[in-house]
Amino acid sequence: MDFETTRSIQSFKDILLDRYGTSDFLWMSRDWQPLLPYPHTIKTNPKKIKQDVLRSPRVQHAIEEISEEKGIPKEQLYKTVQSILEEIGYNRQLPVVRWLGVLLLKVLKRTCNGLFVNEANINRVMSTVGENPVIFAPSHRSYGDFILMAYLCFHYKIEMPAIAAGIDFHSMWLMGHLLRDCCAFFMRRSFGSDKLYWTTFSEYVQKLVTDGDAAVEFFIEGTRSRTAKSLTPKFGFLSMTLVPFFTGRVPDITIVPINISYDRTLEEVLFAFELLGVPKPKESTSGLIKALNMLNEKYGKVYIDFAEPISVRELFESSGLHRRLPTPESPQVQHVMSPEETSFCVELAHHVVQQQQRHSVISAFNLMAIILNNSVLEGTGPPLLQEIVANVAWFKSVMEMLGALIDIQGGLSSVDAAVKEAISVHKSLVTLTQTNHLKLVKIHTFSRKMDTSKLKGHNLSEQTMDVAVPMVMLQHYVNPCLHYLIGPAILTLVMRHLDVQMEISRNDLFQKFNFLRSLFSNEFAFYTAWAEKEFEDAVKQLEVLSVVEPTKSGMLKLGNHAKLQILLSNLLQPFLEGYLAVCQVLQKVASRPCSERFVLKATQQRVEELLTSAAISHPYSLSLDMHSAALQALTSLHAVDRLKRNGAVEFQIRTTRLLEITQMLENLMLQPDEKFHLSDPTAKHFVIHGSQPAKL
Repeated sequence: MDFETTRSIQSFKDILLDRYGTSDFLWMSRDWQPLLPYPHTIKTNPKKIKQDVLRSPRVQHAIEEISEEKGIPKEQLYKTVQSILEEIGYNRQLPVVRWLGVLLLKVLKRTCNGLFVNEANINRVMSTVGENPVIFAPSHRSYGDFILMAYLCFHYKIEMPAIAAGIDFHSMWLMGHLLRDCCAFFMRRSFGSDKLYWTTFSEYVQKLVTDGDAAVEFFIEGTRSRTAKSLTPKFGFLSMTLVPFFTGRVPDITIVPINISYDRTLEEVLFAFELLGVPKPKESTSGLIKALNMLNEKYGKVYIDFAEPISVRELFESSGLHRRLPTPESPQVQHVMSPEETSFCVELAHHVVQQQQRHSVISAFNLMAIILNNSVLEGTGPPLLQEIVANVAWFKSVMEMLGALIDIQGGLSSVDAAVKEAISVHKSLVTLTQTNHLKLVKIHTFSRKMDTSKLKGHNLSEQTMDVAVPMVMLQHYVNPCLHYLIGPAILTLVMRHLDVQMEISRNDLFQKFNFLRSLFSNEFAFYTAWAEKEFEDAVKQLEVLSVVEPTKSGMLKLGNHAKLQILLSNLLQPFLEGYLAVCQVLQKVASRPCSERFVLKATQQRVEELLTSAAISHPYSLSLDMHSAALQALTSLHAVDRLKRNGAVEFQIRTTRLLEITQMLENLMLQPDEKFHLSDPTAKHFVIHGSQPAKL
């Protein structure tokens, strides 16, 4: 596919700019003749799609099988399928879209400093569609993603996509109906062994792909990322959408990765509490109404960028898969994915995530968060504003060398203005003192008492929460940068823990790099097949940055850029601490299998004790998502066995392998005298008091 994306801040247009001083109602009421991404001669509609699913050979076959196996009358099963389709199916009601658009515009103009779209890229993407089905695959960092994508399509006159939404929203009074009328279709979080639901839902999705003239939109990560990092992609929904291609019902499928980058995430406080074990509130309309007080705050800019479309056929053929595809004239009815097709789905999903990452926009506050986070780990106390500005300007150049697009145009004066604007947008998290030092603001734990029995982890003390919540929130803004930094950071960490002046061969360095990459595979959505290329890219980047340098003998050693070496190593510190704590907890229960819930709760308790005693340094190591990812990685690395007993999942350690990994992590840890901790006066000096209680 001949396509080249344009990547510069100047290529983004603020599509809210023309809405100021004009009538939102007139704009949303304008004549709207949308572009159809996949036009058909015979038109379909939401009702016809449901009818076609009910009459499809697959659903008919499933009804007959289940009726015969379980003795259930076919008529009853037909009614069940109709009920499932009523639960799933979307509607397209343009008047509802228009009225919600009026409301959305008022909210955006009140809370945002701009909605910036890479207009050149979106126009290029839409000029290439029309010959086959189209799938929009946005990143998922906020509930706002769904709404912004719908408005974007309305703005550019693109037919509203059929959007996959979680069943949680279906039960929301009024909101469930409104979302359905705006083209949302609903899917259960798990299908279990419900063969009839699975067959009906998968057939519905495939009908949307083959017969729908609009794009299908879904979040490949499966859920919002509470950490602002890319999650390991999910393959179930993607594989459903690809079946029409594998069975020859469509000649190709175009997948469009989309990145949505936020200056400030709407759910930042909620996410911090969730990571620390406080369960998220159930989605409800009343909860949405209560959250309207958030509209009194500013959330900065939002950037949306469309990446190069991925042709499924081209990627399939370039992947070395030579399986002969059925022709569209003779489609298969039943299809079980082969191992090669399953492997291809995994590769494709990682390509989508990679393109989402490459089309992110890094804000000034993302860079500030890294500088501030580094100050905490260095124990230097709150930095002065001028130090922040100078370091952001320096680190901006580092990130740009690594391929990042930064939302700062111009020199030091522009950086100064961007930093001050970021402080204003994030005033609930950071503040300038009278002496011009930048400090974190204390986030009060709760405005109401929590039922501790509902906590997902350990019941953390108020002192721990006071320090942990703002630090976890700060890490939320560090994380969007990590896909640019993680490879160089792993290599730097390994090099810094070699003996002084020691050289290392590329092969030995790769082995150490690959171990940590495997350990963090679930943390950073790594794809195994790309390990060698990512290693080579990271070495080249570090050589350019003078972090490492080659020797005359072809070995590698540390370069002279000590400041960047320390910062890169510090980025990994909370992850090393969290993963090590999981290993230590598992070693203590080596004699018996244990549940994931037990491991998470015990690890969080262990981390709290270590933070209080200054044995480890970063409160983000309390994150339950991190502990869960560590447990998955240890299972993949054969340090833990995953067992199923009486329907419950338990974990049994492999002592030798777990000890080996534990020792490797211990060797990479900083020394205790370099650490920040809960009882340290530095910590108290860093976090100030006086904020309002967080309302969940």
